[in-house]
Amino acid sequence: MWAFQFSGAKVVTESLGPIATAFVPLALSTLLFAPFLGIGKNRTWQKLSPLLLLGLLIIGTLGVVPAQWGLTWGVQHSLASNASVITLTIPVLTAMMAAVLLHEKMTSLRWLSFALAIAGVLIVSQADLRSADIFHGTYLFGNSLILASCLGSALNNTYSKKLLEVLSPIELLVFSFLVSDIELFALMMLFERSSWGRMFSLPIGAWMSLLGIAVFSLSISMMLYFWVIQRIDVTQASLSIYLLPVFGVLFSAAILHEKITFPLLAGGALVFVATFLVTAYEERQKARAITTKPPDPLCAQAATKVK
Repeated sequence: MWAFQFSGAKVVTESLGPIATAFVPLALSTLLFAPFLGIGKNRTWQKLSPLLLLGLLIIGTLGVVPAQWGLTWGVQHSLASNASVITLTIPVLTAMMAAVLLHEKMTSLRWLSFALAIAGVLIVSQADLRSADIFHGTYLFGNSLILASCLGSALNNTYSKKLLEVLSPIELLVFSFLVSDIELFALMMLFERSSWGRMFSLPIGAWMSLLGIAVFSLSISMMLYFWVIQRIDVTQASLSIYLLPVFGVLFSAAILHEKITFPLLAGGALVFVATFLVTAYEERQKARAITTKPPDPLCAQAATKVK
C-alpha cells in the first residue's frame, strides 16, 4: 500500500503543485475516517489533554507534513531511482529514533536482520542503484526534500507508539492528519493558490490516484501499522519497510509483464527471512524465555508460608 504513493504522487504533480498533492489525500483520509470517532465507551474528545495536544502538534508538524510534502515536492526535482535509494534510510532512521525516544534496544538478532534485509534490497534494487545520481547538483535539492520526507516518516513511525498509549489507531490517524490538513491548507493558500482552482478540472486519472493514496497509502496501511506497533517494537516493524522495493518489482512483473529474475528471487528471499527473524521468531523467543524463566525464590518462600 505504501509503495503506491510514489507513482501516485508522480501522476498528480503533473496537474497540481506539491503542497496540494500532499494536502488533498490527507484531507480525503480525514473526512473518510472522522465519522468513526467517538464510537465506543470512551469519548474521544475527553482524552485531549494539553500534553496530548502538544504530541499531536509535534507528530503532525514534524512527522506527517514533511513526510508527505517532502515526498511530493522531492519527486518533482529528482529521479524515481534516487527516491527508491534514499527511502532505504527510513528503517535505519526509525531504529535510531526508537532507541532515543522509546529506549528500544538493538539486539544481535536485530543487527543480523538489518544486514540481511539491506543485502536483499541491494540485490533487488540493482537497476535503481546503477541509475541513481544522489549527489548530482541537478537533483540535490529534490534529494534533500526526499531525505526530509524520510526523517518525517521515521518520526511519525516512532512517536506514534507513545501517543497510542492514550489514543486508538483511528483517533491518532484522524487527529494527526487534522493538524497536517490545517497547516498544509494554509501553506497552499499562501504559495499555491492556483492549485485550488485546478482541483476542479483534474482528470479522472489524477483523482483516482489521489483517492488511492488517501485510502490505501495513508489510511488502511497506517491503521495496520499502528495496530502492529501496539504489539511489537517499532524497530521490529520498521524492518518491513524493506519489503517495499521487493513488492514494487513484483508488481512490475505482474502488471507490466517484466521478467522475474534470479536476483529478484534471491534478494526477496533475504528480505523475507530478515523480516521473519525480527518479528515472528524474536517474539517466539521472548515468549519462550518468559515460560521457561525460573520462579523467584522470594515468591516461592512466600507461597510456602501461606500454605
